[in-house]
Amino acid sequence: MPSSKGPSAGRPRSGDGPDSPPSGRRILVVEPSQSLPLALRGISGAAITIVPLAAVDAALLARTVPDVVISPLLCPEHDILDLARLLDALGYRGALRAYSAPLPNPRLILAEVRQIWQGGDFDILELPPELG
Repeated sequence: MPSSKGPSAGRPRSGDGPDSPPSGRRILVVEPSQSLPLALRGISGAAITIVPLAAVDAALLARTVPDVVISPLLCPEHDILDLARLLDALGYRGALRAYSAPLPNPRLILAEVRQIWQGGDFDILELPPELG
């Protein structure tokens, strides 16, 4: 990858709108609970990198240049707030998605993460239990 791409290069590329196919997407999965979520297993044409939280640093972000970082909302090692703080400190400005079983009030978590990671593209993917 050219050295001009840094951690903040995780923005969508030209022509990669929400209706574009996942071809060429770069997905960074941090601390998946047990294994890659079933919802991601059928994706083709995407580069998926799976790492523990301890491996997330500026060098990893520069090497993988993720379009999106995905992590469980909660796991034994960390929660999404820890990851949002780390990504913010590293200058990552791409999308961050937490996945979770359906929540009673996801707006509370959305507000809390957005307060920590102001201006960041954050959302929660609520997965049915069979896809988690």
